[in-house]
Amino acid sequence: MLKNIRTKTAFAILIINLILGNGILFIGGKSSFTEAVNYPLMGGMSIACILFYSLFFYYSEYETYSKLKLILLSVLSCMVIILLGCFLTVLLKEPLAEFFRNIPAALLMGIMGNIMFFPVSIVLGLLNFGIINYFKKRAIEP
Repeated sequence: MLKNIRTKTAFAILIINLILGNGILFIGGKSSFTEAVNYPLMGGMSIACILFYSLFFYYSEYETYSKLKLILLSVLSCMVIILLGCFLTVLLKEPLAEFFRNIPAALLMGIMGNIMFFPVSIVLGLLNFGIINYFKKRAIEP
């Protein structure tokens, strides 16, 4: 039963984060001056989201965490996904031969992405916390 709830929680968080995150990037790109959507950024963020949440829900024992720890972890996970997504985007856009030269630019892009999207990280983190709490309560109730 617990494995089923963990899978449902992971799937719900993953789908909602992918839809909201890519929606924000798509609408933001369409409403910019160039009206160009940054598809490599959407790809990098999607890969980072899938990778992070797959590992998180497989290895963590989040059911035992306190509410404060879970809130902080939910917000921090969004920030890690933004950092990792921006890092992957720079590596996807540039040639593989320049991998080591692009690491500082990738990290800087990830840090700037976290600064710009900090309010989004908080909102998505609280939404993730709500989803986790919802499925935790459903697992406890008969």
